[in-house]
Order: sequence, then structure tokens, then C-alpha cells
Amino acid sequence: MRKLKKLLAAVLAGTMVITSLTGCGGSGSSSKGPLTIEQIKKNGKLIVATEAAYEPFEYLDKDGETIIGYNADLFKKICDDLGVELDYMDVPFQGILAGLEAKKYDIVGATLGITKERADKYTMTVPIQKGTTAFIKKKGNDNIKTPEDMEGKVVGTQTSCYNEPDVKAYNEKLISNGGKGYKELKTYDGFPDAYMELKNGKLDLVAQNYASLAALVKNNPDDYEFVEDGNGNPAMVSDTDTWLSWAVRKSDTELSDYINSEIKKFKKDGTLDKLQKKWFGQTVELPDKDYIPEK
Repeated sequence: MRKLKKLLAAVLAGTMVITSLTGCGGSGSSSKGPLTIEQIKKNGKLIVATEAAYEPFEYLDKDGETIIGYNADLFKKICDDLGVELDYMDVPFQGILAGLEAKKYDIVGATLGITKERADKYTMTVPIQKGTTAFIKKKGNDNIKTPEDMEGKVVGTQTSCYNEPDVKAYNEKLISNGGKGYKELKTYDGFPDAYMELKNGKLDLVAQNYASLAALVKNNPDDYEFVEDGNGNPAMVSDTDTWLSWAVRKSDTELSDYINSEIKKFKKDGTLDKLQKKWFGQTVELPDKDYIPEK
């Protein structure tokens, strides 16, 4: 079943490219003009695209079909408030933003790091979680105790994800400080593949956002652990924080405004704290402004 889903997802990704060239709109989005809340209610559904391979944000339940996770819970509550159904699409991450431009769905609800490049092209919602890049290693690997021990090691991360440029920049920092940098940086289509390679000893480190790694370590304490800094805290790749959110087309201001109002409401009424504890085991204070990097 999983192989079949990946095949269908690949076919969908190809279809997105074709429709983006022909200008065809999706079933839930108007091909002309901005998408409005009234249109979404008329359609009776909010079409959300994600790649269901990013635990605990969004991933497939044991049935291999149902998308569950932190983002899934948030979107269910948003759709309940809108009075519409949640239409979840599981698509390859590498083509997901192209599909948004092609109007194949209403919003990209995958976990996206907020970058200036993305914010220039799309409306990034207010943050739903903290995503500063960190490192994990295989449990008990005493050859890596601090960030300095990453020299000469094999590092893995996901391609086309903001963690990739983060980890490349960190490697350049190691070299500029007189070190030799990583032995190799390997990229993967999905983080689960990187986790497995780390567990099997084919990688020394995996770089990903802190929230996802915290959940991974929490759920697999015998397999993985953080690389720590000098204070015993998880070592962060960047000197500044990265925040995670969702993407809406720039033209669809009613939808982005509504999503932002919902997230802020969830912060105020305790819903966000409750869901963070459920999926990450801890709460994180999230900003309402100044979350888009300047460069």
C-alpha cells in the first residue's frame, strides 16, 4: 500500500507541473482572482497539501491512509471553526509549492521553515512551532560529544528543506574557523530515510529542526540523542532562531488572515499549548511578529 501511495504521489507531482504550464486550476481554488472564505465555505472543504512523512507534524497512521500529527490536529480545529471538511492531500515535498502556485490546493500545510525567499513569494502564516536546526546522533556514540566533534563526520539532512542550507553554512563556519568540516553531506528525499541510515551506522549525524528531533528522541530514547553544547543543551546550527509555519498564495489574503487569527486564538485559549505538549512533550513560546528573517 505504501509503495502504491508513493507511485500515485509521483504521478500527482507530474500532473502539477503540467497544470502549472497550462494554467488549469484545482477543484478547490478559483482559477481567476483570489480565493475567499466564502468560496471555501461554498466548496465545503479546505484543501490542504502536505507530505505525510514528517513525524510528529504530519504522518500516516497505522492504517497507511489517515494523516495524523500536530498540524493535522490544528487543521481539523480550523476546519471545524470554518464549518467545512478537511481535504488532506499527501504529495511529494519537492513539488509542493509548485502545486500551490498551480492552484491544486488552497494552502500548503506541510511544515515549512520561514525564510526570506519563501516569504517574498508566499504569505507565511504566523509560526506554529520552533524550527531551529539541530543535530542528533546515534545513542551512545561517544565519538561525538560537542559540535567540534562533527569534524570529519558524515552528516545527513533532507534535500529542498531549509535545514540543508543551514547545515551547509555551518560546515563553512567550521572550515573558516580552521577546521576541516564534514567528511560528507548526504541529502535524502525524506527524513525517515536519514533516521534509518543513522540508526544503521551509515551516518554520524542528522540535521533537522529542533521540534521534530525532540519528538524523535522522546519517542526513541534508546536509538537517538542530541549533540549538546557546552551547557548541556541541544547544539543549534544557527545563531538565530528559525520558525515553522504554512504557506498561502500572496493573493489569498482572506485565507491567510483567517489562518493567522485562528493560530492566535489557539495561543490565547490554550489549544496550542495542549497540542504542543501532546506531540512534543513541551511548550514553546511563539512570536506574532518579527519572525521573517531579513536575509
